[in-house]
Amino acid sequence: MESMRISDVAVLDKVMLVLHAYRRGDTRLEPRTIAERTGLALPTVYRLLKAMTRHRLLEKDGMAFRPGLALLHFGNLVADALDLRRVVLPHLSRLNERSTENAELHVRRDHTRVPVEVVLSPQNLRPFVEIGAPLPLHVGASSKVLLAWLPPDEAMAIGLASRARFTPADEFDEVRFAASLRRTRDRGWAESEGERSEGIAAVAAPVFDADGEVAAAIALTGPSSRLPARRRKGLAPLVCEAAAAASRDAGYADEPAAAVRGRH
Repeated sequence: MESMRISDVAVLDKVMLVLHAYRRGDTRLEPRTIAERTGLALPTVYRLLKAMTRHRLLEKDGMAFRPGLALLHFGNLVADALDLRRVVLPHLSRLNERSTENAELHVRRDHTRVPVEVVLSPQNLRPFVEIGAPLPLHVGASSKVLLAWLPPDEAMAIGLASRARFTPADEFDEVRFAASLRRTRDRGWAESEGERSEGIAAVAAPVFDADGEVAAAIALTGPSSRLPARRRKGLAPLVCEAAAAASRDAGYADEPAAAVRGRH
C-alpha cells in the first residue's frame, strides 16, 4: 500500500485506501481486515464504511462489506468510453492523416466534456487537451456537437452549469448559445475559434450510437493560424465523413445527417 498515501484531501484518500484493500478475488471483507490492510484505526474504518455504504460504494453483507453498485456504474462508464475509443480510433487516425491536424474524441460526462483519445498532428509539439481532463461544455466546437441534439431546455441547463463551474465570472449570452446549437444541428457540424483557449480553433461532428443518440464528438483542432474560417469549412466534410463512419461502426443504422450536410 506504499503508493496510497494520505494527502491533503484526507477523507477521499482514506476512501481510496478502503477500496484498494479489496484485492483480486475478494468479494467481501470484514472491517478488521480492512483496518489491518490499510493501517487505519478500526473506529475510522467503521465511519468510512458507513458513509461508503450510504453512497453505494460498498454494500453490507452480514458482518462484512462487499463492493457496491456505484462502482459497477462508474466501471460501465469507463468501459463504454474504452470501447468507443477502440471503435473510433481508426477513423481518428485516418482523419489525422488526411488533415495533418490533431484528431480528438470527446464524450460528455454530466456538465463537462472529456477527451478520451487524441491522435497528434506532426506539426504540433504538444497536445491541446489532456486525456481524461474535464473541459467546459458551454464553449468549443465539441461542446456544441455534444449538446445540439439534446432537448433545448436540457442543453441550456447543462451549458449554464458548465459556465458556473468553469467561468462563473464571465458573461454568458444564452440567446447566442442557443442559436449556436441550432446552427450546429442544422448543418450537422460545429466550429470554434478561441472559445476555450485563445489561438486554438476546431471543427467537430457527432458520433451516433445504436440508439441514435450522440455518443461522442470527433474534432480536428489546431492553431487558429492553420485553421482560419475558410479552412475549417473545407475540413468540415472530412470530419463529418469520419464521424459518419465511426457512427456506423458504433451500430448506428442510418447515415448521420452530419455526413450529408457536411458534403454541401
